[in-house]
Amino acid sequence: MVKFLTILGLIASAFLVSSAPWVSALIYSVVSVMQPQYVWFWVFEDIRVFRISAAIAIIAWILCAFRGQVNWQVYSSGQFKGMVGLLIIFYLSTWLTPFETYSAAVGGDLVVSIFTTIFIMYFIVLGLLNKPEIVKYFAFMFIGITLYYCYWANDHYFSNNWAQFLNGRLKGPDLSPYRDGNVFSIVFTTGLSFILFGILYFKRSWIKISLVLSVPFVLHALILFASRGALLSAGVLVLFFAFVVKSKSLNIAIVIGFIGMLVWQGGALTDRTTSTIAKANDNQVERPLNPRLVSWGIGWGLAKEYPLLGVGPQRFQYASRIHFPEKAKHVAHNTFLNFSANTGFISGFIYIMFFYWSYKQYKYVKANTDQDSDHGFVNLASMGGLIAFFVGAVFLDLIIFEPFYFLLLLISANYYMVKRKNEENPLQDQKNATYQKVKNKRAI
Repeated sequence: MVKFLTILGLIASAFLVSSAPWVSALIYSVVSVMQPQYVWFWVFEDIRVFRISAAIAIIAWILCAFRGQVNWQVYSSGQFKGMVGLLIIFYLSTWLTPFETYSAAVGGDLVVSIFTTIFIMYFIVLGLLNKPEIVKYFAFMFIGITLYYCYWANDHYFSNNWAQFLNGRLKGPDLSPYRDGNVFSIVFTTGLSFILFGILYFKRSWIKISLVLSVPFVLHALILFASRGALLSAGVLVLFFAFVVKSKSLNIAIVIGFIGMLVWQGGALTDRTTSTIAKANDNQVERPLNPRLVSWGIGWGLAKEYPLLGVGPQRFQYASRIHFPEKAKHVAHNTFLNFSANTGFISGFIYIMFFYWSYKQYKYVKANTDQDSDHGFVNLASMGGLIAFFVGAVFLDLIIFEPFYFLLLLISANYYMVKRKNEENPLQDQKNATYQKVKNKRAI
C-alpha cells in the first residue's frame, strides 16, 4: 500500500506539474520533513523518492518561471537572504579552515552537501508557494506527519517492541536523520503546534475531537523519548498557545493534560536524571555532571578563537581535541554554538536573526488577518513551531534539521501572500488592522 501511494503521488505530481505545480512542492516537502524512506525502508529500496520528488519540483519551478508565475517578492525576505549568507559562509569556511576533515558519523563535506540541497529546495519550494489558497495544505501536511509519527512511537510502546528502545528511551527510525530520540522529539514538539492551533482552526467537530484526543498521545511519545529539552520545548509551546488563545477553559484543559502526563509517566525523566548523577558519583575519574555545560564552554571558546569563519563545518570535535585536550570530547549540544564555532559568529548571528525576521512577519500577519483564517492558522502554527524548535535547539545540534527550514519557508511565504493581498487592497488592509485591534482588546 505504501509503495502504491508513493508511486501514485509521484505520478500525480508529474502530471500536475503544469496545471498545479504546487503539488510537486507539497510532495517534496512530505519527503523532506517525514523522511519516509527510513520508516518503510523495504518499500523504498528501488525507489529514489527524494531525488524523483526533488526533480519534479525543480521542473515545476522552471515552468512557473517561464510563465511568470513565480512570486519573486518572496526572495527578498530576511530568511532567504540569511540562507544565501549561510551557504556562502559554509563554503568559505570549508575552503579556508585550518583543520582537515575527519571521519565522523556525519562528516563536514556531507553537512555542506546536505545544507546545499536544503538551500536549493528552499529556493524551489518557496517559489512554488504562489497562491494564497494552497498554503494551508502545507500546514495540514505537518499535522499528518506528526500524527503518523505519534502512532509510530506509541505503537512501539504498546506492542512491547523493546528492540526500538535504548536504555529505556525510544529511538527514532534506524539510519534516519531522526535516529537520535532527542532530535526526533523536536519533530513532535514543532508538529504539536500545528495540532494545537488546528483544534481552533478546523470547524468540523470530528476533526476537532480527533486532534484533541491526539494531544495526550503526542505528549506520551515525548515521554517515551525521555528528552528533557523536548518536554521543556513542549511546555513553552503550551504557554505560547495559552497566551495567544486566551480561552480559560481550553488553556486549563491543556495545562492539566500536560501536567498529568508528566506526573503519570515522568518517572522516566527522574530515573534518567538520577542515573546521570549516579554515574558521575560512581566513576572514579572526575567527570562533569552535565557534559552540555562543558560543550557550551568549548563551543564558546572555539568561536572566540575563530570568530570569522569558525573551525570549519562539522570540525567541532577535531578542533576541541587540539584546543581543549584536557576536556572530554563532545559535540556542541547547542545550535547557535554549532553555527558560531563551526562557521563563525556571522552564521550564528544569522541563525538568531531567523527568529527576529520570522517574529516580525508573524506580528504583521497577526495584525492584518483573522486568526481563524487560513493565513492566521498557518501564521500561529508556524510561529509556535519555531518557538518550540528554538527552545529545543538550545540543547541540540540542529543545523541541518529540515523541519526548521520548512517552518522558515512557510511563515515567510504566508507573510508575503498576506502582504501582497493587502497591497492590492489597501482599504481592506486598514479594516483588517482595525478589526484585529478591537478583537484583541475584547479578548483581553
